[in-house]
Amino acid sequence: MLRQFLSGLMLMLFGAAGPALAANGTMDEMTAAISRGDFKDITSVLVMKDGEIVYEQYFGPGGPQYLNNTRSATKSITSMAVGAAIEQGAFAGVDDKVMPLFGVYAPIKYMNDTKEDIRLKDLLTMSSALDCNDSDQTTPGYEDKMHEQEDWTRFALDLPTMPGWVRDSTGLGPFRYCTVGTFLTGQAIEMAVGRSLDEFVDAALFTPLGVTKYEWYRSPMGEEQAGGGLELTSRDLLTFGQLALQDGVWHGRRLLPKGWITESTKPHRVVSDVQSYGYQWWIGEFTSATTGLVHKAYYMAGNGGSKVAVFEDTGLVAVITAERYNTPGMHQQSDDLLRRYILPAFEMGAVH
Repeated sequence: MLRQFLSGLMLMLFGAAGPALAANGTMDEMTAAISRGDFKDITSVLVMKDGEIVYEQYFGPGGPQYLNNTRSATKSITSMAVGAAIEQGAFAGVDDKVMPLFGVYAPIKYMNDTKEDIRLKDLLTMSSALDCNDSDQTTPGYEDKMHEQEDWTRFALDLPTMPGWVRDSTGLGPFRYCTVGTFLTGQAIEMAVGRSLDEFVDAALFTPLGVTKYEWYRSPMGEEQAGGGLELTSRDLLTFGQLALQDGVWHGRRLLPKGWITESTKPHRVVSDVQSYGYQWWIGEFTSATTGLVHKAYYMAGNGGSKVAVFEDTGLVAVITAERYNTPGMHQQSDDLLRRYILPAFEMGAVH
């Protein structure tokens, strides 16, 4: 009887959209905090719950048509493009070797058995044998060194292998964050499908998802930078998060192989005590500041603090775009928005 009374009371107060409206108090507090500058350089926050947008606010230069430079957040879209290429038969799977695709670039420097054995899975998990580490400017494959070149594909292919590199018991090498490897993944897709990367991604993903406004970051030769810098609107970023939540199916059409997202968001490499890495997706946990509940998530993340987080336990997709580039705490403030406002708001909504 008490439960029926409370349910009736909540229906009177919140109507049929009870969970979304119940969240408004906390979300209003977040809007105010961002607006007064407590969180710096945030351009948008969008939340989708069970397939419906329940919160959408823009700040600073942000807006519905604003193209966000989310930097490395779009590495996850490159992962989806690999999945789409597998779905269409261009790749047999993630164990496909990469170097044989680039025969037109022969001879390739520093070729050895280890380099010849580089697989798609190695590049997707940031564990390939290429001597490349964006945390170490002295490595030959440091990202900025590629940007100084005219031909990025040649630069990536001609990298030496990491001294002493070996596969462990899982079949993968050590984790080293390597944007050049993700760029090379995009070029591998291009070679496998026989058309430019932008044409393939547009046909395989953008058009089915209704994405019409975007801008690729390119090399001086016009090569698409699959490793980051793809500019998208906040709503379209939200769409990619929802596609992941729906296991690669959009309006009844399968765009990605069945189970691709599950495999992509497994912790293939442990990065730290709080983060793991899948196929170009970060994996971690977020603790609600209000309830203390721990929510597992997989997410896109990029320099500046942009994040697209997917919470399967709550059916929640959250997009935070931010332009606090190369600034300490840029990721922490985005995490704080999730922990302090977004997750608590929708936990409260779920109670009702």
